[in-house]
Amino acid sequence: MDFIQLQINYADWENRSVTSRANYEVARAHGKSITVMEPVKGGKLADPPKEVKKLFKDYNPDMSYASWAVRFVASLDGILTVLSGMSNIEQMRDNISYMKDFKPLNEEEQRIIQEAQRIIGHSSTIPCTSCHYCLDGCPQGIRIPDIFSAMNKQLGNGQREEAKAAYEEAAPEGHRASDCICCRQCERVCPQHLPITDHFKQAAEMFE
Repeated sequence: MDFIQLQINYADWENRSVTSRANYEVARAHGKSITVMEPVKGGKLADPPKEVKKLFKDYNPDMSYASWAVRFVASLDGILTVLSGMSNIEQMRDNISYMKDFKPLNEEEQRIIQEAQRIIGHSSTIPCTSCHYCLDGCPQGIRIPDIFSAMNKQLGNGQREEAKAAYEEAAPEGHRASDCICCRQCERVCPQHLPITDHFKQAAEMFE
């Protein structure tokens, strides 16, 4: 093969399920260039935990949160392309602003990323990227990513009322977390290797 595509971002660098660093090092050991997917972790790193936001803003209030994530992977050796999903013109302009005249992370910025990794590594939020691979085969028609999004409002930001309202919208009668039959089809196709059925038990306790 000429190159390999890997999921790499600073949050998953040492994630034992995704193993971004280990996969990256194997590819480089064989001299393969890398195309990066999920550099902003499905948009999650464009809105990181508040402690990470403070780290970034204290250093440079003009840099977007997404820019830290994209620059992290673009600063690695052997990166051929960074696939950054964009939803609007403003996001495209932001990406162009720091990639047009790209500057790799300096030592201080690398230290800040390492602190962000430490914070995220101890986060209780569910690292779902809303890829929706889990939905097609769910016999109960449970909207898994939407339920996790609701949970993260409380787990990550302490927004209990907002989380409850989001859950009620995401999980109508018959399609709630407690309706899961534990067939684990979703877990077999999840790129993040999430223990989805365990998280559903937590969701039921939180909201039902």
